[in-house]
Amino acid sequence: MKKEFTEIVGGTEIRYVLDEATGTYLPDWELPEQRELGRYGRMRAEFLKENHKGLYQAMLIKGTLNDHCAEVEDIAYERLDRIVKAMAKADGLTEEMKNSDPLHWAGMMNNYKSCAEEIILSELIYV
Repeated sequence: MKKEFTEIVGGTEIRYVLDEATGTYLPDWELPEQRELGRYGRMRAEFLKENHKGLYQAMLIKGTLNDHCAEVEDIAYERLDRIVKAMAKADGLTEEMKNSDPLHWAGMMNNYKSCAEEIILSELIYV
């Protein structure tokens, strides 16, 4: 039995290698380096996997899933920061308040972050 063979599919040359454990030929593909995803990137990937199986499979096969999720994650963190700062500014919450009334400041910042996360989840992750 041959250890490998090459086939041309749709003008693209694909090399297949024998997997001796299973006795099947598998494509010898090299994936580009993958960025490790954080919270929002993993949430986006999981959402696509559970709710948009076709899109998830297509992106996985093309090798674009990680890039897509990484981009969504970057946008999510930028928006989170921007929204929290805008809410704090609108309510007049300042860094001086952090020293004078830390419990109030922390409570308000946690509230802003929770609100911003709800916006991000509904607009970026679960669409």
